[in-house]
Amino acid sequence: MVAVLLSACGGDPPAAQGPANVAAATAPTATNTTATSTESSAIAVAPTPSDLAPNISSSWPPVSVYHTATGSGPLSTPYAVPITAAKISYGHTHHDYPASDIFATTGCGTEVTSPVNGTLLEVRRHDDYDAATDDPATRGGLSISILGDDGVRYYLAHFETIVASLEPGGQVHVGDPLARVGETGKAGACHVHFGLSPPCPGVEWAVRRGVIWPWRYLDAWRHGEQLSPASEIAAWVARNPDACAAAMAESHAAPNPNAAPNPNAAAISAERGYAHQPLQPNHRLLA
Repeated sequence: MVAVLLSACGGDPPAAQGPANVAAATAPTATNTTATSTESSAIAVAPTPSDLAPNISSSWPPVSVYHTATGSGPLSTPYAVPITAAKISYGHTHHDYPASDIFATTGCGTEVTSPVNGTLLEVRRHDDYDAATDDPATRGGLSISILGDDGVRYYLAHFETIVASLEPGGQVHVGDPLARVGETGKAGACHVHFGLSPPCPGVEWAVRRGVIWPWRYLDAWRHGEQLSPASEIAAWVARNPDACAAAMAESHAAPNPNAAPNPNAAAISAERGYAHQPLQPNHRLLA
């Protein structure tokens, strides 16, 4: 299992990391969601941009709180592990950046659900990863990113299929079906790549893939603790104020169909099977 964990996303771990510490969970009995989880491999089309700033009611939920290193406050979204239909495992290491590769005992085809309440930012239904060119923007294969109601971006990748009704700009709630575990993109085994990051105002891959370690939050959520990553993400942004700008300027950054001046951006994006919902200036992290 350790070898699989270290190679699943196609990278070698730094020598200093040592063996992975694997966390395993026993999930509730799976329920049949086939009737509500119509899936498709068709290319998604980006809808008209809308305001994606979190719309949070300070009175909901009335008793839950999030917990951080510095205190607690109202919970903006409930949290859950993204696979509950099977036992899961994931490491405390990743090859060269912070992320978690989540494995299900039932392998490819296992249902993946939303870990948060939020808004879909990206839905990528086409796997155009080519090992010969190894474009980092396409390594995730079929993938989804969600702007959580806590202001954090949740990136899940390597899907086999994605629920047909999902479109950028649409709302999801914790536990909603998203996709099926797969091995699309640069994946060495059936798993879900899970990354936490701040949302950038344009399309990029280097920040989206993950900037903080998710395993401590996965550990908490599978035990019912509502631990929020918002404060840790906010601290990372404060330390790395230019990260999004650098990532969006990177030569492999996927084209944003809503970002001029490239008049062919929408066509290029559609060809690559990439739909994106841009952020608005009033986006905020609830930390």
